[in-house]
Amino acid sequence: MQTLLRPGYRHGKQLLHLQCNLYHALRLTGLPSLDSSFTVSHRHSTAANEEHLLVRKEAGLGRITINRPKALNAKNCEMVEAAHQALADFVKNKEAAAVLIDSSGDKAFCAGGDIRDIRQAVLDSCYDKDPPLDHRAARVFQAEYSLMCDIVNCPIPYISLCNGIWMGFGVGFAVHGDIRVVTENTMFAMPENMIGLWPDVGFARVAATKAPGATGLYLALTGSRLKTPEDLLYAGLGTHFVPSGQVPALREALAKPLKRQPHKQHGMQQILDRLQPYAQEVDTSSAQLAHDQPAIDYCFKPALGYKATGQSAGQAVLKILSMLREVADNAQAEKDKDFAKNAMKSMSAACPTSLCLSLYHFAQVHADTRSQGPLSNIYDLMKQEYCGATRMVSRHDFIEGVRAMMVDKDKSPKWDPKDLSQVSDEDLESILDAMPKELELGWKEQLLI
Repeated sequence: MQTLLRPGYRHGKQLLHLQCNLYHALRLTGLPSLDSSFTVSHRHSTAANEEHLLVRKEAGLGRITINRPKALNAKNCEMVEAAHQALADFVKNKEAAAVLIDSSGDKAFCAGGDIRDIRQAVLDSCYDKDPPLDHRAARVFQAEYSLMCDIVNCPIPYISLCNGIWMGFGVGFAVHGDIRVVTENTMFAMPENMIGLWPDVGFARVAATKAPGATGLYLALTGSRLKTPEDLLYAGLGTHFVPSGQVPALREALAKPLKRQPHKQHGMQQILDRLQPYAQEVDTSSAQLAHDQPAIDYCFKPALGYKATGQSAGQAVLKILSMLREVADNAQAEKDKDFAKNAMKSMSAACPTSLCLSLYHFAQVHADTRSQGPLSNIYDLMKQEYCGATRMVSRHDFIEGVRAMMVDKDKSPKWDPKDLSQVSDEDLESILDAMPKELELGWKEQLLI
């Protein structure tokens, strides 16, 4: 069923179909495609994907290593599926006492999912709203979101060594686990609004349960980067700081014989005892986020309850920008002015629909977390995000955003609609509403643990 609820929606769909038709015409004529510089990763061989994900058991430790450093350890669909299967195998193997997630190379833990692969899949096979279950875009998000659920419910300790760039899907792959080690090289960001998507992989759950105040919403709407252990631990993203020079020794300590415990908390104590000699204390009160917290809460926190005021999400985002302008104009400290100006600059460059969907979704999760509503449950949350993600990637804004930021790299996306005031809550509801039963993500088929 096609939903055409806002003036720009039909136009956006026409643009997307025009892009798809042009892409196929270029392929048929043998001319370079709009995305000719990109090699589609789903054409890689099985052997290549196996090399990109190293799985082994070391004396009771199940270890999954992302091994794609030339692509900043970005994960394609096959890698996510293999990681999920490996996690399930470790859990079902009674000899595995804990799971360790790490990466090769020093530059990136995981820079996210293979976004250009998803874009290419949509260009190859366009769909209006809901993809068939065998569509590659559907398969990617099926793999990602079912993995998120199993990480949250993993019955043995789940440890991540997040050294280097930590973004997008990489955040979901680690942040729902028990122990999240960061280093001085860790750089976190959720920049999906810049490409016409929105911060998914359960980050709204993190914002509602781990981050202080409106910090999570601020990070989601601005895509701001966190680069210090103080900020990463303050935001609830990391649990421990280990200097990068100590990471190899920590790996060795974790790989020494471990015995599976009947209760997870006892297994956690085993891991914490081995981690303790390498972890260093961090003064989170010195975090830049701690300094910015009053301004963050002043500008962003009221928006989490915007629905009670009768505003639309677009109006609420505009109100955030207005309050940021107030801080930029009136704050006494230059740091406070810079904070507000940087936030405004980032949000002004982002996709309007993505910003509104982010607020709409994060406000829902925030409310449900406090009332124990449906979205406080990881299964229902991932089910909704599956609807949102598969629909967002089929829209003009995602195709255009990835083109502008990652393919042609002209950094000048043409959003549709281009103004926040043109985004309706009805359109946002149509993005997140439930799918027909035969197309929705089925948990019994997807969960492995």
